[in-house]
Amino acid sequence: MSEMFTYLAAEGADQGGDPLKLDTVEIKRSYAICLVPRSGSTFLTHLLKASEQFGFPNEWLAVPLAEDQARQTGSGDWDTLFRRIMARYASKNGVSGIELALAHLTWGRQATRRHDVLDPSWTYFYLRRRNIVRQAISMHVAHQSGVLHSFQMSDDARKVRDAVLYDTPALRNWIKFLQDEELKWEREFGRIGIEPIRLYYEDITARPERAVRLFSNALGLPETPTVKASPIERVGTSRTDEWEARYREEDADFLAGLVMHRPFVHTPMSTS
Repeated sequence: MSEMFTYLAAEGADQGGDPLKLDTVEIKRSYAICLVPRSGSTFLTHLLKASEQFGFPNEWLAVPLAEDQARQTGSGDWDTLFRRIMARYASKNGVSGIELALAHLTWGRQATRRHDVLDPSWTYFYLRRRNIVRQAISMHVAHQSGVLHSFQMSDDARKVRDAVLYDTPALRNWIKFLQDEELKWEREFGRIGIEPIRLYYEDITARPERAVRLFSNALGLPETPTVKASPIERVGTSRTDEWEARYREEDADFLAGLVMHRPFVHTPMSTS
């Protein structure tokens, strides 16, 4: 990430001013959605964006987006970029949020040469899935096909996605990756003394209005915004059910051991 700022400077990008006048924007409440991949963050953030009360959270610090943001905001270092992104995408009520993956923290540490890149005064939400097998299936299909979201689902994209083959070793490797992501997040939270508000994909998709109410309460909004229908749909199919059943049978011993080592998973909330 530090090389990105050097590259922009060599390219002649203006890094000495504040072209969008973002340094004067007052942010009253800042939050981050810490995520494990394929856990429904696109669905969740669409709900928040549509309400126009929670800012415009996105993975702004992913390298392709961050380069554009740095160029447009005149940011010459990580801290300035982070601050100006939050200001640029705040809602009118002064609330702003961002999606954070573990890779973004790594890039922040590389750019700042310091370990602490998270502000403990923020509100942190942590998004993961209970069903790590279906999450691994989603990772496998997305990685093999390049089809990440339902809005990409053209006829050609569907054919590519449907051509992905079942692979027990690949699914096990994805489960190991996801478990490692969960463990790393727990270490991050523990190291800086943060207890995040824990969210699960299964709860958000079952009762999206409850998720919006939770954000409203946690961020001190005077009332809960109306939940608008999301165009984001699940990309899983009946094949997902078949693959899950097959994997659970073929790798039962591994899954039995995983229960002992995976970070604690909360029981589902009531849907009544």
